[in-house]
Amino acid sequence: MIRYRCLHKNYSNGWAAEPLGTHVQIVTNREAGGYRQQVITALVSAFAAEGATATITYTGPNQQLLIEQDADLLCAAGGDGTLRHVVKAVVNGGRAVPVAPYPMGTINLFHREAGYPKDAGDFARCALGGTSAAAHYPVELNDTLFLGCASIGPDAHAVANVSSNLKRIIGRSAYVVALARLLFRWPRPTLTLIADGKHHACEAVYIAKGTYFAGPWSFAPNAKRVNQKLHVIALKEASRRKFLQFVRNTMRGRPLEARDNLIVLTCTALRIEGDADWPVQADGDDAARLPVEVRVRGETVEVL
Repeated sequence: MIRYRCLHKNYSNGWAAEPLGTHVQIVTNREAGGYRQQVITALVSAFAAEGATATITYTGPNQQLLIEQDADLLCAAGGDGTLRHVVKAVVNGGRAVPVAPYPMGTINLFHREAGYPKDAGDFARCALGGTSAAAHYPVELNDTLFLGCASIGPDAHAVANVSSNLKRIIGRSAYVVALARLLFRWPRPTLTLIADGKHHACEAVYIAKGTYFAGPWSFAPNAKRVNQKLHVIALKEASRRKFLQFVRNTMRGRPLEARDNLIVLTCTALRIEGDADWPVQADGDDAARLPVEVRVRGETVEVL
C-alpha cells in the first residue's frame, strides 16, 4: 500500500463546497487489461489537489479486498470486473462506503451508462462532491454478485477461455478471438430457466441489470443500473446461426426481431439449471458455474 497526503485544499471551481470525505482508497488491478500506472498517479494527484488523502490498494479477482477502516470513499480504478470486486467487498464488509468507478478497463459498461468524466481532475471533483451519487441494487449470483449483466451461452464460454495475456495486448478483441475458436466446437447447453414459478427450456440466457452489453449495444434498453428489475432474454436454440442472428440484431438495435426463438421476461429472481456445470459470465468475468441462483439485493450500494 502506498499512502499520499495532500498539503493544501482547492475548492475554487465550484463543483462542491466540501468533499465527501478526506480518505480515498483507490483500488486497482495491475494485471487487468487497460491498467496504466500514469493514470493512477494522476488520480492520486487529482484527489490531493482537492484536499483528500489517497491510498492505493492493488488487488485481483482471486484476492480478498480489505476496506481500510477510515476510508470515506472507494475509487474503483479499472473495468467492470474491478468495480464488481469493490462492490462485493462493500457488501461483505457491512459498512456503507460510497464507490466511485474510474474507467480504466477493457469495456467499462457501467461507466458508459453513468457517464462519469474521464479527466482525472474532473473525476476527483465529481467524486468528492457526490454530484452524481445513485443507489445501485447489486445482483446476487450464488456466492458472488454482478452489477451490469450476466449470461450463459457461447459468449460465457469465450469469457471463460479468453487469454489474459492477449487481453492485455489487444483489449476487447481478445474476446472475439476466444469466440472465434468456439466455431469449431460450438457449445449447445441444455438449460432450464426458472422464474416466477415457470420453467423455460433454452440454450442461452442473457440477464441485464444495466443498459449495455459487450460494448455500446443493448438487448434490454429499458434496463437501468438504479432499477430493481432484471431484464432477461433466453434463446430457445443457440446454434451458430441462431446465436449470430441474435448478435447481429442486437448490434443493429433490434434484439427482439427473431421473436420465435426468444423468451423475454422481467423478474427480480431466477434460477438456471443445466445438463452440465456450464460457465457463467458476469460483468465480463468468468464468475460461476451452473446451477445458479440470481436475485436482486434489497440493500443498495451508493455508486457515484
